Amino acid sequence: MNKMLLIVAAALSLATTAFAASPMTVYATDGNGHSYQGLYTESSWMAISVPLSALGGSLPSNASLDVSGLRNGVYVTLDSVEERGDNALFYVSVSRDDTSVTSNDMASIGIKNGDTLLTTVQIPVYGGADLSAE
Repeated sequence: MNKMLLIVAAALSLATTAFAASPMTVYATDGNGHSYQGLYTESSWMAISVPLSALGGSLPSNASLDVSGLRNGVYVTLDSVEERGDNALFYVSVSRDDTSVTSNDMASIGIKNGDTLLTTVQIPVYGGADLSAE
């Protein structure tokens, strides 16, 4: 009896592992095939690549971003969205009020279609201090 319970428990464990959702791969890109570890401040050429499957299978018609986790004065704003293969590219501008302060934060970005939250992604935002700006 104990051996049968162990076999059933092992089978259930394997089944649970096999059907567990795989993690979503999100990364920064220039839209030309290059990927980056994060977004860089003072940029308007970067995009966040998100699988279309995380967005319900298609581009949002009324996309917006809800950004949190950044220090005050650091901004990520949506410029445009395009479909590229199985991914959506959310082109963003990244800026900050004070370039003499470094930025090394993890942005939590809610991707919305209108008022509906589709998914939330996390991506680092980097910016070195420009000491000549003081």
